[in-house]
Amino acid sequence: MNNADINNALRKLVDGFQDRDGLWSLQYGDIPLHVITDVPADRVRVFAPVMGTDVGDPTVLFRLLRANFETALDARYCIWRGTLYAAFMHPLASLDEATFVDGMEQVVTLVKTTGDTYSSTGLRFSSDDGH
Repeated sequence: MNNADINNALRKLVDGFQDRDGLWSLQYGDIPLHVITDVPADRVRVFAPVMGTDVGDPTVLFRLLRANFETALDARYCIWRGTLYAAFMHPLASLDEATFVDGMEQVVTLVKTTGDTYSSTGLRFSSDDGH
């Protein structure tokens, strides 16, 4: 995909969004999403803030790390400037529209399930307690 392809994919999904040549801000359902491309680095990043999570609590951080391995599949938890985010990152050149949309949906699901299942889909890669 390229920036024009991402722009076209977003037009199919939402009515309005801000587009600043490689940086999009939009509302996807009730979740604010951001999409950033870095063409020279061949990367795209889709991310959304996760509000109300105490990233200073070691128990919470442990749970987020477990989720990154067990229940957050292509989307991941990350912290930037003291805020917890759900993020999907992918090489831009090999990205197709279906994978892009799936990544967006995984980010949204991860935001919504934080504090409960910490899951980006219904799949899980572990059946034990993670210890």
